[in-house]
Amino acid sequence: MQKRIIIASGNKKELEQLRYMLPRLGYRVVGEAAGGMDALKVARATAPDAVLLDDRLPVLDGMQVAKILTEENLAPAVLMVSQGNKGLVERAREVAAAFLMRPYLEDQLYAAVEAAVATHQKYTQLQQQLHKLQATLQARKIVERAKGILMKQKGFSEEQAFKVIQQTAMKKRTTMKAVAEAIITGYEL
Repeated sequence: MQKRIIIASGNKKELEQLRYMLPRLGYRVVGEAAGGMDALKVARATAPDAVLLDDRLPVLDGMQVAKILTEENLAPAVLMVSQGNKGLVERAREVAAAFLMRPYLEDQLYAAVEAAVATHQKYTQLQQQLHKLQATLQARKIVERAKGILMKQKGFSEEQAFKVIQQTAMKKRTTMKAVAEAIITGYEL
């Protein structure tokens, strides 16, 4: 499946060049923008695989747009930077998934897009793992609190309290977290 790309540049000639190069590399251009605000609107509307951003976009520059794309996890940004603007590259490391120094060749464009997409996919996977681990930790904290209540109220050992929660969850075909929350709620009433 073709990767969907948005191109954003204030330079009409560059837009035209990208419109020609990207399909030759196997990409589909799903949106274009001449300014930063428009680039964000198009990105939110089309959910692209990557966004190519001119570093000199009007209103919101490429770096500002890249930062928003990253914060909202909309799409990876490839920042197209003019030669001699290495300071911008240093400042933008946090927000852009890849950089492309002008003038660029097709193979450099391809490498930058692929690197950005791969980095974004890894970042998204890590975020999902983090959320899953946070949910697991939260569930464990709730179960620990419920075990403490059972130990205090019923005089159970820690192991007995755990087994009660575990067996109740299996009998009721629910999670240990749900059983623990019910124990906590009952205790607090």
